[in-house]
Amino acid sequence: MRNVYPPDNDDDENTVVTRNAFIRALFMAVFFALFMGARFFLWLIVLFQFLSHLFTGKPSQAGTRWGAGISAWIYAVMLFMTYNTERMPFPFSQISASRN
Repeated sequence: MRNVYPPDNDDDENTVVTRNAFIRALFMAVFFALFMGARFFLWLIVLFQFLSHLFTGKPSQAGTRWGAGISAWIYAVMLFMTYNTERMPFPFSQISASRN
């Protein structure tokens, strides 16, 4: 059974790429560029969380929420780019990270 995030069952024409391979390639290039920037942002969150843990004894709740959001987005981008889903990630669909 394939684990797909976000689910493909309620496809919306605004969030699903058409079957045209060139349009998909264009979106994949855009999402890859955004992914490279997101990696840098993720490392900033990691550093912030480490410093927060080092100086306060616990990680920041805000940093945990940001980390969950960026991780969910990166996962959605990777699923889209590897053809595991036709649904495009944020900003074309909602980000849904689990919140504690």
